[in-house]
Amino acid sequence: MANVEYYTYKESPINGDIMMSVQVFDIITKQCIAEDKDIDLDSTRGFSMSGSKNLVNCRIVDNQVYITVHIKVKYGVNVSQKTKSLQQRIASTIKEITNVNVKAVDIVVVNIEF
Repeated sequence: MANVEYYTYKESPINGDIMMSVQVFDIITKQCIAEDKDIDLDSTRGFSMSGSKNLVNCRIVDNQVYITVHIKVKYGVNVSQKTKSLQQRIASTIKEITNVNVKAVDIVVVNIEF
């Protein structure tokens, strides 16, 4: 059975807890990357399997969201500016859609695409 992590809203709702699966943050992150023509997920890492380094790794620790993304950047793109922009876009999109503040977005550039 898979270990599924959930983010729990701290506000106390009347009818019970509100919990959000870690996959929600994964999907939003992948969509942010898909919208940028200068970057792609690094698919050379193969299949995403439990225990391996995933293309997008979303974790919830002490009800804080941490995201690590493995990407490749197109040749000629300013890597520093592009990764900072991606970090901000992922964090702001997650905040906008889920009202959850992301603790950290780590970007790992593993390849330059020619």
